[in-house]
Amino acid sequence: MKVITAGKTDRGLKRKLNEDSLLLNDELGLYVIADGMGGHKAGEVASRMVVETMADYWDKVKNDNPPSFFEPITNDVSENARHLINSISLSNIIVHEAQKRPEYHRMGTTVSALLIEKNCMWAGNVGDSPVFLFDQGRLILVSEEHSVEAEKQKLGRGDSLSSTSPFLKNILTRVLGLNEKVNVYITPIRPEKGDIIMMCSDGLTNFVSVPSIKSILSEPTLSLEEKVDFLIDGAKEGGGGDNISVILVEVVQEGTWQKIKKRFLSKR
Repeated sequence: MKVITAGKTDRGLKRKLNEDSLLLNDELGLYVIADGMGGHKAGEVASRMVVETMADYWDKVKNDNPPSFFEPITNDVSENARHLINSISLSNIIVHEAQKRPEYHRMGTTVSALLIEKNCMWAGNVGDSPVFLFDQGRLILVSEEHSVEAEKQKLGRGDSLSSTSPFLKNILTRVLGLNEKVNVYITPIRPEKGDIIMMCSDGLTNFVSVPSIKSILSEPTLSLEEKVDFLIDGAKEGGGGDNISVILVEVVQEGTWQKIKKRFLSKR
C-alpha cells in the first residue's frame, strides 16, 4: 500500500522541556512516538534512545542483517512483526541499562510504533501513547493503554469513561526502561484507501476532544501537514499542559488485501 505521512512534536505551553521524540522514516515504513519521563532531562534522553535504537535496528533488518531475537516470540504474527516486538524489547534493554548512571535513575518512556508491510500495518506499543484508526468518521483505538485506570476498565472494575480518574490514568503499568523485560502489545491493522492512522502522545488526547479530532481529520480541504498543525494548535488552546506529538499516516493506494476483498465481495 502507498501512504503519505506528516508529523510534528511541540513542547506545549507549560513544560520547560520537550521529552517526546519522533521517528518518521518512509523508506523503512517505520513511525515511532516515544513520550519520556524521569528526572531532569532524563525523559528526553530515554525517548531519544528509543527512536535511535529502533531506527538502527530496522536499518539492519532492511540490509538483511537483522539482530538476533532475545527470546522466543510466540505471537501468531509475521516475521517483521516479530522484529518490531524485538526492536522495542531492545530499546527497553538500552534504556534500562542507561539507568545505572545516577542522573538517569528511574527514567523511562512510552513507545508506540507503526510498521508498514505490503498488505497490512503492525502497531506495537508499551504505555499510554495511543494509536488510532480513523475510518469513515470513526476514531478507533487500536493500541492498548497500559495504565491503572485502563486495567480497571479491562477487569470491569472501573467507572464509565466519563468519570475516568485523571490521577489513575496517569499511573502507568508498563513503560520502557524500568524493568529488564517488557511485554509489548502488538496488533495488525488493514486500513483501506482514505483511512488515516493517528499516532500521538497523551499531550494531544488529554487536551483535545474526540469530536474535535474527528472534525480535523475529516476536513477535506486540509493537507496532512495542516491537520497535524491544527491538532497541535487545538491541544494548546485546550491548555497545552504537556508535550504534544502527532504522526498521521494516510493510505492513498489500496494494498493487495483490499483489492482481493473487493473482488471477492463483487462476486457475491
